[in-house]
Amino acid sequence: MKQLRKPIKLLILSIIALCMLYPLFVFGRLQGWEKASSVKETINKPNRLTIIYRNHCPRCNKTLPKLFLEHGMENKKVILINADNLSKEELDELDVQKTPVFRINKHSYNTMDHGLINELWNKSK
Repeated sequence: MKQLRKPIKLLILSIIALCMLYPLFVFGRLQGWEKASSVKETINKPNRLTIIYRNHCPRCNKTLPKLFLEHGMENKKVILINADNLSKEELDELDVQKTPVFRINKHSYNTMDHGLINELWNKSK
């Protein structure tokens, strides 16, 4: 019985480690997406989903973590832009009234509806 306990403990620790590393990996990818994203890219690539957010937005904090954990390992690239870094003209050009905004095919969606958000994510190229 003691021989069986050690492999079980290692298995449980491995599972816990993987569960802890997954969010770190996903949010690390998101930082890379944000650094490589711009308004110009959003305009030049209208078929790619653009997510515009604010750091301290309660709506963003409620909606985006679940979305990124669900889709974080997918091979799609999204454009991720912090609205705090945009000028008023850029916000108007992207039709941002409140965040989060999901923009694809030159249309902006101010929504927290996960069904619609997943639909937009799946349309992204």
